[in-house]
Amino acid sequence: MEIKIGKKLFEFVSMQDWINKANRIWIHHEISSDKTLCIDQLGRICSYGLHFEIAKKDNAYPIEVFLLRDD
Repeated sequence: MEIKIGKKLFEFVSMQDWINKANRIWIHHEISSDKTLCIDQLGRICSYGLHFEIAKKDNAYPIEVFLLRDD
C-alpha cells in the first residue's frame, strides 16, 4: 500500500518536545490535527500518546508532521 502525503509542516524532535508543543502547534500552523499525519523515523503513523511513547522507546524521533492531501 502506498500513502501519499502533502508537504511537511513541522516535527517533534523528542517526546518532551511533543509534550511541550502538541497543545498549540497545530493552532500556530492554522490547521486541525485531523488534517495531518504524524510519522516516526521507522515509518509508523503516530496518532496518540502511546505511539509517541513507543517512538521514544524505539529511538524513532523526530516525528514528522505532514499535511494530508486534500484531493
